[in-house]
Amino acid sequence: MSRLNELLQQAGNIGRNEDGSITRLGFSEGYFQALELLKARMKEIGMQVETDPVGNLHGVLPGSDPEAKAIVIGSHLDTVIKGGVYDGMLGVTGAMEVAARLKDEGRTLRHPLEIWGFNMEESSILGGTFGSRCVTGMIDPDLPGYPEKLAKFDCSPEKVKAAKRDISKYECYLEYHIEQGDKLDNADLDVGVVSGIVSVIRYEVTAKGMSNHAGTTMMVNRKDALVGMAKLIVAAEQRARELSDTLVFTVGKIAVSPGQENVIPGQAVATFEMRHMDRAVTDQFYTDIQALAKEIPNCEFEFVNTIAKYSTPCDLRLIKLIDGVCTEKGIGHVIMPSGAGHDANPMAHEGVPIGMIFVPSVKGVSHQGDEYTKPEHVDIGADVLYQTVLKLDENGL
Repeated sequence: MSRLNELLQQAGNIGRNEDGSITRLGFSEGYFQALELLKARMKEIGMQVETDPVGNLHGVLPGSDPEAKAIVIGSHLDTVIKGGVYDGMLGVTGAMEVAARLKDEGRTLRHPLEIWGFNMEESSILGGTFGSRCVTGMIDPDLPGYPEKLAKFDCSPEKVKAAKRDISKYECYLEYHIEQGDKLDNADLDVGVVSGIVSVIRYEVTAKGMSNHAGTTMMVNRKDALVGMAKLIVAAEQRARELSDTLVFTVGKIAVSPGQENVIPGQAVATFEMRHMDRAVTDQFYTDIQALAKEIPNCEFEFVNTIAKYSTPCDLRLIKLIDGVCTEKGIGHVIMPSGAGHDANPMAHEGVPIGMIFVPSVKGVSHQGDEYTKPEHVDIGADVLYQTVLKLDENGL
């Protein structure tokens, strides 16, 4: 087993559950255990290392040119509940392999090399990509209610503000990650060169009917909010399939009121999520859902937008560079969008050019214990990352 695969398994297995899955939530004991392990390894490589005020791991390998901007590589150290080894951790350990290989070969880059292991990238009450949004200054920690949320993690607005960095000194940001889908695995390809990160749009949808006795109210007289919501979900799912083969639609959360077995539901609230690279597609889909809702009898619908994270394109120069590295090395690859959000999003939104490298997820499985990427793909992707960093250091953007 390669050095990278050994470190990935050692760090990635922290937080192992009895069923084989991994739970290493941001700010948890397991999270900081993994951070300290990687922090010690970074010091062995010769990096300047710190844990920043919000629990991000940060390492720097100085360059020979004090005027050169930093080449930055990052991903996250936390997992979802009952997640897997590879999501996030691959990117941090892969970045460390780049630094270790530079040391092995006696190379000193002209640019500084910075590595980030971000805290709480996964969804939480603090919002997704928490650690990277702190670094880029995208969080206003003084918003009503947010200090109280921070306090639950022994964090504070002052710490959030102190975590902000001067990202104008960043040449670019690279992120190495598993695909989390099945395109590469199905096509028997080794690498995905990411073209951009899709939009994530969410609405809280409320269906309003009328509660009544389940035994005495005949079917013809019912105004069942759950039935109305079910009809809308089915109709929206069908419309998503018709509109675009790369549009995805998910209802992962639903609540029914009053929630009693013998009472007809008077209200149902669900989260509608849609993802696509093109905002015009998600806008059209939302318009279509509203029209479908008006056709459902005995029920009224309300829509409230809760999240609107629009698509983030990767830098065309970095896409071309990574594509060229794969071609030179004869690596089977494809240029493709990412259907998941990443720490690259905040970097791009604040003006840092981003590039991403994907390797296959076997059977497209992620966010669960069976998440798996073959060891040879782990090493192939890290080599593409290494060669990309060398070319960036030589030629810049």
